[in-house]
Amino acid sequence: MKHIFVLAAFIIATSLTAQINHGGEPFEWKTKTNSEPEYSQMPVQDISVYQREDAINDQYKDIPYRFGANIPVELDIFSSGEWITQTNGDRVWRLGIESAGAVSLNFEFGEYNLPEGGKVFVYTPDMKQVNGSYTSDNMSPEGTLGVGLIAGDKMVIEYQEPSDVAGQGYLKINNITHGYREITHIVNEAKAGPFGNSGACNINVRCPVGQPYDLQIRSVALIVVGSNAVCTGSMVNNTAQNGIPYFLTANHCIGGNVNNWIFYFNHESPGCAGITGPTNQSLSGSTLLASSAESDFALLQLTTPPPANFNVCYNGWDATDLTSTVLSAYGIHHPSGDVKKICFENNAPFHEVLGTFVNQTWYINQWELGVTEGGSSGSPLFNQSGRVIGMLSGGQAACNGTVNNGQFDFYGRFGVAWNWGNSQATRLRDWLDPINSGILIMNNSCSVNNVPNDISLGAIGNLPNILCNTNPVNSEVTVLNSGTAAVTSFSINHSLNGSPATQINWNGNLAPSSTVTVSLGQIAPTDGSNNLTVNIVSVNGGTDQNTIGNTTTKTFQAFANPAYVTVTLNFDNYPAESGWNISSLNETVLYSGGPYTSGTQTFSETFCLAAGTCYNFNMLDSWGDGMCCVFGPGSYSVTDANGAVLASGGEFNFIETTQICTTPLSVTDRFKNAVKLYPNPAGSEAFIDFGTIATDNIEIRIIDTTGRAIWAGNANKNTAGLVALPISSLTAGVYLVQITTADLKVVQKLVVQR
Repeated sequence: MKHIFVLAAFIIATSLTAQINHGGEPFEWKTKTNSEPEYSQMPVQDISVYQREDAINDQYKDIPYRFGANIPVELDIFSSGEWITQTNGDRVWRLGIESAGAVSLNFEFGEYNLPEGGKVFVYTPDMKQVNGSYTSDNMSPEGTLGVGLIAGDKMVIEYQEPSDVAGQGYLKINNITHGYREITHIVNEAKAGPFGNSGACNINVRCPVGQPYDLQIRSVALIVVGSNAVCTGSMVNNTAQNGIPYFLTANHCIGGNVNNWIFYFNHESPGCAGITGPTNQSLSGSTLLASSAESDFALLQLTTPPPANFNVCYNGWDATDLTSTVLSAYGIHHPSGDVKKICFENNAPFHEVLGTFVNQTWYINQWELGVTEGGSSGSPLFNQSGRVIGMLSGGQAACNGTVNNGQFDFYGRFGVAWNWGNSQATRLRDWLDPINSGILIMNNSCSVNNVPNDISLGAIGNLPNILCNTNPVNSEVTVLNSGTAAVTSFSINHSLNGSPATQINWNGNLAPSSTVTVSLGQIAPTDGSNNLTVNIVSVNGGTDQNTIGNTTTKTFQAFANPAYVTVTLNFDNYPAESGWNISSLNETVLYSGGPYTSGTQTFSETFCLAAGTCYNFNMLDSWGDGMCCVFGPGSYSVTDANGAVLASGGEFNFIETTQICTTPLSVTDRFKNAVKLYPNPAGSEAFIDFGTIATDNIEIRIIDTTGRAIWAGNANKNTAGLVALPISSLTAGVYLVQITTADLKVVQKLVVQR
């Protein structure tokens, strides 16, 4: 049944002009003879067999998403195809490949040995697509080459050999991949959805929220592995800063021959809404230097360094592995082989034991913006200072329409990979600290050097995603000294829903890599959606010298008139398959739950929603067989505060969606929810806010724990909505505040602290 998903290699998105090409054009294009080459016919593929297998395997992200059938072949320039000798003595070898019904074709040269001047092209018979030319410069140290996709079920492979090197070249093809599933809009844009291949909640890196992370974006690349899958990874810097093209990804992505992997840089949409990006900046070939399943890392060295026009950066990293200095995180990746995306965790990730990992992982409880998918595997997790702290290993995060499903992800820890095992083949330290400096924090190679005056903002704390009232909240933010000098002063400001910013000045002594929690004071939310933004204004009396991490935001809901619903689950024999969420009709997820641990029998919890509003309740089953009835009589229900059933069931496939609507509040409930008592706990002062209530003769009493009224007062509709309570003389303890009108009574608890 349901397993923890490992984000293994997923959908392939290769180029129509893959690898560094070296100009020229195919012989057929120059001569325009329109002659058909000799075609080698591939065996007919029984796609139904693969489809039955895929129906099972697609449930697990630790199994690569298969788009094609690999067909072993032995085709070389001596036994297959045809030779054409030109009048000047130059020769051309051509071989056509046809695999009936394929939506795409790609292949590997198991042996690739070209003399100086030799060129290889791969193209469609209609001459609309071409890969190449490839020359001796494209050959891996092992004498192999992987070649990207060609759309359709026919392709032509052509080798041009100059007369002065006649007979010196050799090519042998050992695998043809018959693509039977449409996998990428690069092959056929007409079949792409409005968000490309990935889910609709993913965010293009060139959207406004991605703008501060340009240096990290430029480091990340899409990897084509094993001819039929993809992962993500990134370039990483080393302490010698000598430009060695080290590339970091996940160990579970290792498959096929890494010498034939293809790395696509800058495959990203130039705009926020785009679904296509360039695919002509790619490199072929790498060598595996070190790897370990324990922290799920693999370090490669690219055969060819990225050329200057790729504008690639080498990521900095943090091997300290300290949870105390990681305040928030983000990931950059290629979900489902799509154009580059970005996702954000506004809270601090933490260490968590999962699966077969001996050490804990970096655990992302839930992404606030964006998600990861299959194909994102191996992508870097960055801390708020823009340094790599992990490699994506697995999880259940995914899109639910235009929002994420509220599920988790986990990353292998860079700090574990740093010094794991007994040799350079199992750890990063030997490669990324070649000068044996002992440095554990390294900057991005195309960013500024370590700067003295730099602070970074972490997550906004003490502010839930959903408030069941609009009472003021005392919120806070964590600030990290990410510079090299002590910080003795800084200023930040915050704004709620675009209101004028409130500035807060801090003075003290904050050592490098240390944090401090700063109170933002009372935040007074409005009914509905709220957005709180915190910005850095200055550090040590001047500007922050590194703008990464200078802004953090928190989006949350507040309900002035809440209604309450209770979600009750009675599980079948496989609670680990069950999940649910409550979302608005525009698919914003408010609450979610699951999967549940094996052996769990029931779940019941009450949640607040806006009164008089409709939502979707989505019951999910990852196996696709619901909660009832073959594997136990499971069921679910959603009830309101009066016990009325709003949704129920148990027999469904992957998902069952029911629209639930909360009823409007009664006059009594509206009065109770309109009255706000704050701050609570209180110190020397407390207030009652009556908001827009317009009623005469409101009586207010403060009652102690013995039931004795120790103060009484009155308010009326002419009062400016706010009444100060005389609590400065009260001793610390718990009191009741009783508010009475001619028809209604509200009693609220007040805690006084000294």
